[in-house]
Amino acid sequence: MIASPSFRFLDFCAGIGAGHAAAVKLGGECVGYSEIDPKAKRTYRMLHELDTLWEPLLDLGDLTKINPNDVPNFDVMLGGFPCQTFSIVGRREGFSDPRGQIIFALSDILAAKKPNYFVLENVKGLMSHNKGETLRQILTELESVGYNVDWKLVSSVDFGVPQMRERVYFVGVRKDLVNADFEFAFPEKAKRIKNLRSYLRSKDPKYAVSETGYAYLKKYLNNKYNKESKVTVDELKALPDFTMIDTRQSDLRIFKKIAPTLRSGRHGLLYAREGQLRKLSGLEGLALQGFDTKFQKRIQNVSDSDLLHQAGNAFTVDVVHSLLENLFQQAAFPAACA
Repeated sequence: MIASPSFRFLDFCAGIGAGHAAAVKLGGECVGYSEIDPKAKRTYRMLHELDTLWEPLLDLGDLTKINPNDVPNFDVMLGGFPCQTFSIVGRREGFSDPRGQIIFALSDILAAKKPNYFVLENVKGLMSHNKGETLRQILTELESVGYNVDWKLVSSVDFGVPQMRERVYFVGVRKDLVNADFEFAFPEKAKRIKNLRSYLRSKDPKYAVSETGYAYLKKYLNNKYNKESKVTVDELKALPDFTMIDTRQSDLRIFKKIAPTLRSGRHGLLYAREGQLRKLSGLEGLALQGFDTKFQKRIQNVSDSDLLHQAGNAFTVDVVHSLLENLFQQAAFPAACA
């Protein structure tokens, strides 16, 4: 980790604050966050306010209702603007859906406050939406408010995290801070992927699949989508430890050494361990998004379904950390804002 200067960041469409966790590791100070999901906001505060000695973090509320001039000064914008309108599992309405307009609210704030950098994220489906025109419009918008913008499709696996999670990341640098020909070089792929077993640590018996669960799984394996695969419950139990099983609606998929993409709306993830099958816990979902044990210990009275939903909507901490670290190395970091 580089010894970067202290910087101030704002966390937009913050979810549970994976970007926050990454920025704090590099010396960043959060000056506010914007999120509209009340359950995610509760988890966000639980995960991050301890680092501020329980001083309340500034809640900016609904991004679309923010007056850009009222936003505190900051150096780095972080944001995972809503992906549902661009995702292959959504209705793909793009800018015609109000959620698709949030990128313009973000650009208004960039234009008004002129932070040094931004890191924004969206789903892979954005690349092909409207035959690529949506992506071109987003790039044009971000460049028009004074930023040099580079983007790339990356996977969490590229950063050593054993989760097959492909996302588009946009990295922006204010144009006056770099030469006209500056291009952000995305980090090289990690040479090693961390062992999946270090993320799947729960031994709580409540996550072991019950007899009722096995009966349901057997029925699932014999539905019209899976009956041709001829895999049995006993064969799944006998898979090598920490092999993951994704019980998708349309088919069953088996993943060795890595986890499938965590998704907010589908939690049917199992894994083999010691001849049995176990359900992925909420804390294990957080771990697979890079929230280490320090953060996991802060979770109190949050259901597994909520945690898995929130983890499915989050950044991977390691990805944002690496992008910021490389950004600070490549583009001169000016003095933090007043």
